[in-house]
Amino acid sequence: MKKLPIGLQNFKEIIEYGYLYVDKTRQIYNLIDKGKLYFLSRPRRFGKSLLLTTLRYIFDGEKELFKGLYIAEQTDYNWKKHPVLQFNFADYGHEYDRDRLEKLIGNDLQRHSEKFGVVLPDTIISEQFRVLVQQISEKHNSVVVLLDEYDKPIVDFLTEPEKARENRAVLREFFSPLKGLDSQHHLRFLFITGVSKFSKVSLFSDLNNLQDLSIDPLAYDLLGITHDELLEYFEDTYIQSTTEHLKMSRKELLEGVQLWYNGYSFDGTTKLYNPFSILNFFTKKYFGNFWFVTGTPTFLVETIRDRGIDPQELEETKVDIDFFDKFSLEALEMTGLLFQTGYLTVKQVEQRGYRSNYFLGYPNIEVHHSFTHHLLQAFTYKQQGTVGNALIRMQEGLEEGDLEAFIIQLKVLLADISYHLHPKNKPDEESFKMWEGYFHTIIYLIMTFLSLDVQSEVTKHKGRLDLSVQTPKFLYLMEFKLDKPIENAIQQIKTRGYIQSYANVEKTIYLVGVSFSQTERNVAAWEAEIWDR
Repeated sequence: MKKLPIGLQNFKEIIEYGYLYVDKTRQIYNLIDKGKLYFLSRPRRFGKSLLLTTLRYIFDGEKELFKGLYIAEQTDYNWKKHPVLQFNFADYGHEYDRDRLEKLIGNDLQRHSEKFGVVLPDTIISEQFRVLVQQISEKHNSVVVLLDEYDKPIVDFLTEPEKARENRAVLREFFSPLKGLDSQHHLRFLFITGVSKFSKVSLFSDLNNLQDLSIDPLAYDLLGITHDELLEYFEDTYIQSTTEHLKMSRKELLEGVQLWYNGYSFDGTTKLYNPFSILNFFTKKYFGNFWFVTGTPTFLVETIRDRGIDPQELEETKVDIDFFDKFSLEALEMTGLLFQTGYLTVKQVEQRGYRSNYFLGYPNIEVHHSFTHHLLQAFTYKQQGTVGNALIRMQEGLEEGDLEAFIIQLKVLLADISYHLHPKNKPDEESFKMWEGYFHTIIYLIMTFLSLDVQSEVTKHKGRLDLSVQTPKFLYLMEFKLDKPIENAIQQIKTRGYIQSYANVEKTIYLVGVSFSQTERNVAAWEAEIWDR
């Protein structure tokens, strides 16, 4: 049984120490064969660094490492050795300013210069980079440049825009020689990875022949694990042992794995597992939020809350091809940021004449479940433990028909929110309307987190039902009122005909009315009755 390479990003180490490697050298060979200047954006923990080290050893000419793999056994690749300059901006840490970033890049340039016997001038980093590549090319062979996580010095400082702009300026200077080096035939191959394609970086303006692979067919399955690859590489040992450990059938296990971890896509058709989640699942043998916990999205969820973005809209986003072009630091667009960081993915592509529309949504249960939990923490201003405990009790209440338990925990989550929204203001109509929308958002997040069949503001011929929620045994039709008699809520469900379309549902149907107080900004009263059909 081959060991699983959790956290390992060096191809040579994986091969030499007998770790499992999902062979991507067919796709890599196609890249080398069809072009030379590439950029690829993918979420964190998706295999970008492993890809670059694989490219490094290919261009190092280390054919023996690839014995048994596609590129060595089924292609005519010539294994000619080229000098490789590899930079990984993730190695620079998190705490740095413009001067330190320049120094760290300068250290990398010096390291490469010593390896290849080049003397660098005492000047700016762009000139040092140009001299380094040019002289190595003239002394040895055309150069391969691999730049990993190029945008980390920007992404790490999204909450500090001035620092982000300063670091972007450093990157712009560093990358500026690349176009000239390519036109002078000093570059054999260039591959750049990152999470985002930021505008105002010279990579995407000066280097106009750089091919963006982010939604290119050449890269649909370049990273990530397809379902066929999962079956091929994990079947005999890991799938079998995990079914025994979890006491599941093979079918049940694979269905669960697909729901939890599959679903990343960049064409709407090719579905991918996040490698980090899959490796952790088969190692730890339980369904957990493995990828999500490696990066807390505090900035994202608080920005969604503070901008008043409706989380429901994130699951129904439609964009065109221009959406994927560039990402502006000066005008952070939340949908673009969520897509590029891996919280949203392409669910479907619709061709309209000469244009393509892309429908975005959460890739799988792991992301949807975890992101919704973090959104609830942000919107309720509650700690993880408080939210988690309340959600467990709410689910139990709804599944058992115990609405009182549900309402009690709803009051817990709503408590004190108004003081965060309006700490000094007395209740007024405008702020109350704001809180009303806020409340609907929290209810929606609760229901979707619980993985219930939920519909918000269900349109009927005489109006809109606020919420319908289904559990295996019960259907809840809910109407919310603001400073109005609670009796009006259930009566409205009946008199406006909301209920008629559910007449054939073979479940116990509860009609639920909830009234909220403008002064308390919490549940003031509630009542429920079973619909007698």
